Amino acid sequence: MEHDSGRETGAPIGGGLGNVWFQLKECIRERENKTCRIVYTSAPTFMLFVPGQSYGKIVIDGLLYPLQANSAYFVAAGQRVETHYERKGDYPQYRFLFDLVGPEEEIQRTTSWLTERGRFSTAADSRLLLLCNKTAEGWSIADPIARLAGQAGFLELLYLLFRRQDEHGEALERVRAYLESAYRETVTVEDLADKAGMSRYYFMRSFKERFGQSVMEYMTELRTNEAKRLMEAGESLRKVSETVGYKDPLYFSSQFKKHVGISPRSYIASRKCRTAAYSWPNVGQLLTLGIIPYAAPIDQSWSDDYRRKYRFDVKVPLSHDYSFNRQALTRACPDRIVALDEMIIEEEKIRLRQIAPTLFLRWHKESWKEHLIQVARFIEREKEGEQWLDRYEGQAEELRSIVPSAFRSGRLLILNICARGMQIWGKRAGSVLYNDLRIPCAAGVEQIPFTEFATVERLSELDADTLLVTVVKDRESQAEWERLQLTEAWKGLRAVRNRNVYRGSDRNWLQEPILEYTANRQELLLQDLKQLFRAL
Repeated sequence: MEHDSGRETGAPIGGGLGNVWFQLKECIRERENKTCRIVYTSAPTFMLFVPGQSYGKIVIDGLLYPLQANSAYFVAAGQRVETHYERKGDYPQYRFLFDLVGPEEEIQRTTSWLTERGRFSTAADSRLLLLCNKTAEGWSIADPIARLAGQAGFLELLYLLFRRQDEHGEALERVRAYLESAYRETVTVEDLADKAGMSRYYFMRSFKERFGQSVMEYMTELRTNEAKRLMEAGESLRKVSETVGYKDPLYFSSQFKKHVGISPRSYIASRKCRTAAYSWPNVGQLLTLGIIPYAAPIDQSWSDDYRRKYRFDVKVPLSHDYSFNRQALTRACPDRIVALDEMIIEEEKIRLRQIAPTLFLRWHKESWKEHLIQVARFIEREKEGEQWLDRYEGQAEELRSIVPSAFRSGRLLILNICARGMQIWGKRAGSVLYNDLRIPCAAGVEQIPFTEFATVERLSELDADTLLVTVVKDRESQAEWERLQLTEAWKGLRAVRNRNVYRGSDRNWLQEPILEYTANRQELLLQDLKQLFRAL
């Protein structure tokens, strides 16, 4: 690993952001070959991070951002930074640590500008990595005169990144600012594209690239979050409905439940209890009982829908670090904590109990239904838990009556195709199909508790009559699926020869069923299967 560091240089910032200088403190170039790494538990100063490849994610203070090519990511001082690559490799990455120098008011404006954008992108054929390397090479030379090359590279790098924002970024920022004041009104994509001076298609693509969601999703989030804020402030539902642009309170309630998952009245009740979900699965358990956690980890790619729907409500993001979480929970003062027994050491369990009453679920020894009952009892919602299980059993019984013959008459194998390869779902991971719908599993699946990475040869040994395949949406997973179907070994499988291969949902969480083994996800899978079976 290379590590180049040295003295300071400064660069004035343009673009109307004030008389502020970027003062480079350290340049670090290294080659990363770990899939997961904590870069900083607390960043020593401001930082621009440039990844060596785009197949992964960066987590900043518990919030996840997908890594994208030709991009740099801003990190504020004191923030925790983790990188997660989808596969091992030898990837160059760069860290540029800097201070801001100038009047305090201008420093605050510049910091806000950097924070709001978060990611700075360049054109696909840009000189981003060349400038990163130029800066690092110059910075590694001790001679002050020779180091001017490094200083020049840093200046060019900032210019490249910030100039790109001005090319079309200002137009998109104007549209976003407009939406923040006009989201109550009826606004079309065509209207917004006109305001940005772009074609409809280019505007939609550019907006999603810059802000990570479609413009309609952004408008819905603005409305929903404003409704949440007003409800937390004690406003009546009628007043909330009118304020966020809905004339009919009943229609508002139905739309709120569609996007949030619980009714407005349930939402109001849930905010009275500050419950912390210590691990990812605990989020799904609490949501089933109408509780949106006050503190929770939402930094994984498969929990993207949780992040979109509940990032306004999760006031305290948690991570994977005991110390980070303990400090966050101590400040948050939750009423209760729900956690997983096997994933926390005994010393940390004692510390958590000192913060608030804590329930530790035995993850590997009990079913998701037993977990739900225990959580319901712990948060005093036993009735809600029993009613939910009754509804679920009714849905499963209804679905059993329409299971296609291809699934009933043979033995099933469930596969997930992701960038890391092919996973077989075991009996526990596939409990909705194998237990609740009573579909026979392929021989040997009983010995796989959750998932097992496998080759096509392993599939041949299991000799399933029917395959249910889910493919993660990222491009590497899709390419792996295309490649797999062209192999002779795949074509020789019994299920493939008999054309008994079916595509399931492509939801991201399906790649990690062990971490989403909850009532919330099981019901979602049941609904997806209902759509699939009715289409066959």
